[in-house]
Amino acid sequence: MPLFRRPSSAPLWRDRSTLVLVGVLILGIIALAFLPLYYTNFTPQSDGTMRVYPVSDVLFHIAIANELTHTVPPQAPVFAGHPLSYHYGMDLAVAMFARATGLNTRDLTVRFVPTLFVTLSMLSVFCFSRKWLRSEYFGALVVFLVFFGSDFSFVPGLLLGEKGDWSLRYFSAPAVVTLFYFNPILPALGVLFAGLFCLDRYVHERSWAWLFLAALLFVALVEIKTLMAGQLMCSLGVAAVVYLIFFSNTDLLKIGACTAIAAIPLVSWVLLKNESGGRIVVKFEPWLYVSHAMQTLGLNDRFNGPVGFAVVALPIYFFGCLGLRVIGVPSILAAIIRPKPDGAVRFMLGIFVVIGVVIALAYTFTPEGWTFRYNPVSSTFLVQSEYVAWLFVVEVFQTLYNWATRRGMYPALAAGGIIAITGVLSLPSTVQHFLVWRDPGRFFGAGKPWGKQLLTYDPQTLAAMEFLQKDAHPGDVVLCNDIMSAPILALTKCRVPLGYFSSGLVARSDYTRRETAEKRFWNDWRLGKVQDDLMQEAKVRYVVVSKQTDSVAATMPTQLSKVFENSELAVFKVDPKR
Repeated sequence: MPLFRRPSSAPLWRDRSTLVLVGVLILGIIALAFLPLYYTNFTPQSDGTMRVYPVSDVLFHIAIANELTHTVPPQAPVFAGHPLSYHYGMDLAVAMFARATGLNTRDLTVRFVPTLFVTLSMLSVFCFSRKWLRSEYFGALVVFLVFFGSDFSFVPGLLLGEKGDWSLRYFSAPAVVTLFYFNPILPALGVLFAGLFCLDRYVHERSWAWLFLAALLFVALVEIKTLMAGQLMCSLGVAAVVYLIFFSNTDLLKIGACTAIAAIPLVSWVLLKNESGGRIVVKFEPWLYVSHAMQTLGLNDRFNGPVGFAVVALPIYFFGCLGLRVIGVPSILAAIIRPKPDGAVRFMLGIFVVIGVVIALAYTFTPEGWTFRYNPVSSTFLVQSEYVAWLFVVEVFQTLYNWATRRGMYPALAAGGIIAITGVLSLPSTVQHFLVWRDPGRFFGAGKPWGKQLLTYDPQTLAAMEFLQKDAHPGDVVLCNDIMSAPILALTKCRVPLGYFSSGLVARSDYTRRETAEKRFWNDWRLGKVQDDLMQEAKVRYVVVSKQTDSVAATMPTQLSKVFENSELAVFKVDPKR
């Protein structure tokens, strides 16, 4: 019996491929347990403190989930008074579980829901890959590579002795980092591959049930990961037109039409939120990632000319960024250039990969007035292409395996060679990333004066947050310094006037005006005055003051009353009538 093909008569429990899949699933759970962002985050300690790993993405999504427990559609919890111009499907799941189970959003965000998302997304990728490749073993290999396969950033990392995260440092498209960094792309990946599975079943069976499910899942992507939905709809539209013109095939056209009609309300709502909130602007700025890579590699002065850029710089970037995925490029191009009558889904996936690369390298997406050296929105398109590209890579492995076994090579030896190649060329950067992020002090300065405060919430901070959680109404706005905004967002259901990711949610003019007003407030506060402009604009209900950094005047204006105090913090409540 061939190693990578199970007879249909074999019981599932006797098939070793099931054990391989279970092993990959367990590896995903181990990754969550290993990273301090997840299971050990926000855990109470025996001395009355709380251990925290306050990564901005964690705080942002906890705050959105808190917001969704009492307001739909949500306001921006990190920029009080503005609508949230960000997809919140992932956080809505957390809020629903919180309301149904009574669990707090912190536990759900960093422990329970990530476990659910990793498991479901892995199973979704496996189901489509198994059908695509007609092999359980190679399907499990796709799952492993999608979640743990990285780029060739380990090559310059080792050569240059880089101590930071190689995946983030060099090529700006860290696929593994994105999946394990509280990004909605994790559940979106599962929804994408589930939709592809339904699409493939519809193409082969012509069942309206599969058409409905495929369209439903594709539409759901709009509110889970808008960029993935856009990339998918573009590739689906192109493939539908091509197959209608050249093969008179209307399968993809039906799916595309149903998806487009159902997505109109959600897409219109996204555009409306963008106009009133972030005002995201699309700019044609090609090759920014390539230039950044050349600079970090120390090659920016050698290939400034068009010839050197096209012949050397661009190939270095593509080869380094794609990593082992580069061996699937010929199959991807062949699927696009030579489409087959029965290869509609294959053609669409090839277009999906290419469109993502083109958009990422040619355009930037930023709120109005902002310019960022590294644009995480654009890199998302490239990351999404990298996940799908693994399908074509594993196809190449499958072809090599079949070729080797037909020529008498022992199946286990051929499989071992594939596993060795995969491990050596796709895992070093992943392993290094996990090891780097295992050390919180590397990013939060545990040895610095402010590092301990960031990595541990002391009893005084927890007491103040407990008071706010009991006294404040959900959605009340709390004005505080930068350090205190983290526990407020994580431990209460309050909003802040300015916080994490605010610059990515609103136009620069709105951000700078709010930032200036907040600085003026604290400058006046230290002089014993209260600036009303910010409090009225953001509808501030509480003011949290650190006694270590901000003085507390002996007498306060009549609109403020002290409602809580301990050795470190004081909380003032604003009387809205005054």
